Amino acid sequence: MPDRRLVGEDELRAIQVDILETIDRICREHGIEYTIAFGTLLGAIRHGGYIPWDDDIDIELTRDGYERLIALLATELPEHLSLLHRSARPTYLPFAKVYDNRTEFTSRLDMMNRGTGVFVDIFPVDAVPDDADERQRFHQSIIKASTHLAASNDHGVDYSSASRMAYRLAKLVLWLPAHLRHRGQWRRLAADADLLMQRFNTEQTTECGFLGMLTVPVVVPRSLYAQYEDVLFEGRTLRKLVDHDTYLRRQYGDYMELPPQGQRVNHSYYRWFWKPGYRE
Repeated sequence: MPDRRLVGEDELRAIQVDILETIDRICREHGIEYTIAFGTLLGAIRHGGYIPWDDDIDIELTRDGYERLIALLATELPEHLSLLHRSARPTYLPFAKVYDNRTEFTSRLDMMNRGTGVFVDIFPVDAVPDDADERQRFHQSIIKASTHLAASNDHGVDYSSASRMAYRLAKLVLWLPAHLRHRGQWRRLAADADLLMQRFNTEQTTECGFLGMLTVPVVVPRSLYAQYEDVLFEGRTLRKLVDHDTYLRRQYGDYMELPPQGQRVNHSYYRWFWKPGYRE
């Protein structure tokens, strides 16, 4: 295999910002609202860009905006960018990514999305039950659907991707029945997970969020996603929720206070490379 050159930290961020600017342009041209989210929003408010020890980008859209954007990304991305979504290629995730197809990665944590590159995550926001117990049950049903989706991969035991060998062995054993039962059914299972997450969108609940993660979900008022405004991120003008304070306090508590020095670490398990022939 030809030598591959590592993507440097500055290059990584430049690629991610390029992806984000492309998404922003498409959204503005078609009247779709989105918000930078999670640590990306925190970084914009507290640091004017990236959290210094962070290296990923997340955005969120309400379900209607998400579906509209996915349809547009299928045809309006420039040649060097690609869409990871069930409508475009095999995927084992209940959300979407746009990635730079000139890059690739190695990772112990993520072996299922091989063939993709440096990415921006795109999350749909759906209504959730207001009652905490009902919301927990709903979350567990989504996690079950997401687990079946993750186990449906066609690449051997890639579903057992994990940060540590002990975790990988545990997933290898515990998820094997689901893998044998659902292998190759990713398209149906991804559609099922999408549909399940939308169950409460027509009901009069007040809370919303993305429940497709294993961690305990943080939910926020649905009303937050009614108003947006511009925000600077690394000198670029992007979009955010007007009431970012409520969002960030729900997510992080006193978000303007820096974490202890020992917690300022990058948890990325990816090593990024330029594909042979791309040495910018």
